[in-house]
Amino acid sequence: MSTRQLEQLKQTAIQSRRVPLAADQRLIVLQKLQGRLEIDSLFEVFCRELEKQIDISRLIWEHNEISHIVRRGGSTDYRQTFSIKFAQSPLGMLQYCTPYKLDTDEISLIHTYHRLLAGPLSNAIEYNRVRNLALLDNLTGLNNRTSFEQDIRQSIALTERQDHGLILMIFDMDNFKQVNDTYGHLDGDKVLRRFALLLKQAIRASDRCYRLGGDEFAVLLTPATRESAQLVNERLKTLISKDALLTSHNISSSVGCSIYQQGDNSTSMFERADRGMYRHKNSRRRPA
Repeated sequence: MSTRQLEQLKQTAIQSRRVPLAADQRLIVLQKLQGRLEIDSLFEVFCRELEKQIDISRLIWEHNEISHIVRRGGSTDYRQTFSIKFAQSPLGMLQYCTPYKLDTDEISLIHTYHRLLAGPLSNAIEYNRVRNLALLDNLTGLNNRTSFEQDIRQSIALTERQDHGLILMIFDMDNFKQVNDTYGHLDGDKVLRRFALLLKQAIRASDRCYRLGGDEFAVLLTPATRESAQLVNERLKTLISKDALLTSHNISSSVGCSIYQQGDNSTSMFERADRGMYRHKNSRRRPA
């Protein structure tokens, strides 16, 4: 964009600039923001209202060391970052890219919109925090069975559209029952937490792992090939063999895999992996 075009944009913005929001306008914006507990939906409304006043090329929300792209668009030379708080509690940073440099009136207007956003954003963050807790296993911190059932359905739908490969792995700990029977449930819990930690270390950042219940765990690999599952299994076996706690209790794992096939659903994939896991477990019990 040329300097002349930028100047024209600036002049247009100056000519159409609104005066600071009146009380009734602030109330209307607040009513549109309140009650929205999905963060993406909340920011969509926020951007739509703010863009009635200010041109935004790109907007990024940084929260808990994670960057969320709120408004996608090209980067510009004009960037400004604002912190946002509610009742002195930090809610992250909002970084704006605009076609031109913001002046003091526009910055003041942004602060007004941030004050309207802060309460609903705080509520949405807390709602999502509690909702995420409901999808976690309390003992291990992994995703739980409810989360697994949601994720495998979504992963199957995505794989059907993009055909990038999906593999389900089911793990069952060998010799775990004897830990509970011999040493009690406190030691059993330590073993479960350690196995969960090693399983998480064995997968990629793009994969997800779950505790389904008892000593049964699952992993969703996507994108994935048969070799992906083999690598995860080998990494886990190596990690277990080097872990003092698990080796002291003679813990190992049996595994079954299912690769997505056209027409699969969550039940068919789970049943196939589960059968594979029990075949593996039974084969290891047979005498040499």
